[in-house]
Amino acid sequence: MLLAESDAKFKYCPLLKTREDKLRFCLDRSGIVAAVSGFVRQRVVLYLWLVLAAVCVPGTALSASLPPPVEQSIGALLDLVQKRNASVNPQDFQSLLEYVAQAKGDARDIIPEGRIGGSGSVLHQRLNVSLSRIMHYCYNPATPNYLIFPSVLRLAGWYPGSDFVDKDPKPWLHLGKLDRPVALWGTGFEVNAPDSFGGGYYRYDVNRLIILTKLDGKNVLISVTKQKDKSSVGKKAVILDENNWSYFYSGINGLSKGLIGWADTFMYDSASVHVYIEDGPNQTSYMLFKWLRAGWMAMNFVHKDHINDGITRYANALKAILESDKLPDADELALRVHELSTMSDADLELKINAYAVAIENIAKTSPAMSSSEFQKVVEGGHYAKSLTREERVAAILVEYMKSRLGKTPLVDFPSVPGARPKAG
Repeated sequence: MLLAESDAKFKYCPLLKTREDKLRFCLDRSGIVAAVSGFVRQRVVLYLWLVLAAVCVPGTALSASLPPPVEQSIGALLDLVQKRNASVNPQDFQSLLEYVAQAKGDARDIIPEGRIGGSGSVLHQRLNVSLSRIMHYCYNPATPNYLIFPSVLRLAGWYPGSDFVDKDPKPWLHLGKLDRPVALWGTGFEVNAPDSFGGGYYRYDVNRLIILTKLDGKNVLISVTKQKDKSSVGKKAVILDENNWSYFYSGINGLSKGLIGWADTFMYDSASVHVYIEDGPNQTSYMLFKWLRAGWMAMNFVHKDHINDGITRYANALKAILESDKLPDADELALRVHELSTMSDADLELKINAYAVAIENIAKTSPAMSSSEFQKVVEGGHYAKSLTREERVAAILVEYMKSRLGKTPLVDFPSVPGARPKAG
């Protein structure tokens, strides 16, 4: 059913210039109806094929798949994360644990079963740290996850009522006494750092479950996430310096790359399963299974290669941070997080103004920042005014982390004591 022009809400394709050529998406009770002529429809179809070709170009052909029992284990965990306080049966994920325990290589040739209506990917990596160390930093409500995953997260936090906040804020204490599985549920939020292919960032809520158990006497951590609802609309961002974890967030709806930079895009759904197995003293291997569905007008533009890029950035930063001898002790880091998070507005203003000037200086020489809309956000140090207190604190905390790890921070910090050894 087509609506009258006066009753319709329109989304215009900028590549179609004349009134007749405008792509009109009419919203009625049955959904979205494209009101276009046959000629225009052909142009629209061609345009959409160009978009899909640009965004979803397939990479190298892959053929490996996961064994059916492993897929069943993953499905059971993705179901369990959405059933808080449900009973946990170790047999439901035994096949997955055994598979991860014998995994070799980086697992990039594996194509997992499609889930949540989107593509998936797999990554396997070994870390020269204990499982306790991983949990002290990655599963500690006193330390926001974006400090440990700065290449993929801008913001992250827990909502009240989560087991990790109200019931068991130090889950690593269970590692020495796992006579039966321990399960903790929670709900949090995340804002992603910009990806390398679309240049967008989104805010979304996630359900999370962690299970602590054993496999053949080895400590095991299973971490499961499932996005709750559709994300906020995507906004434009730029990777300024990936190696230094420096990013620009515009606050402007759209994407900074590709043919649909003008479109309202969303993360429709995402899910992940991590399995960590402690192989020995300061030796932990893990496998990450990740799915993502995101795009425009309910169309998924995410390909396996895109997910591979994201999980590679995640893995590289995680390994560099957790294995660094410069990483502050977990308790010290939590203390500094508290101090910097509760600084006065005046002190925060001083630091964020210096940060904004540094971003402006980078923008002057970055081709990706050449657009007038981006320059308008940063010129004259105005970038600071676009940031909420939450975003300001997060930016300063990441700069503090960079100062401790030997990177080049955009903000100066007083000298700090040396970090403790990484063992344990």
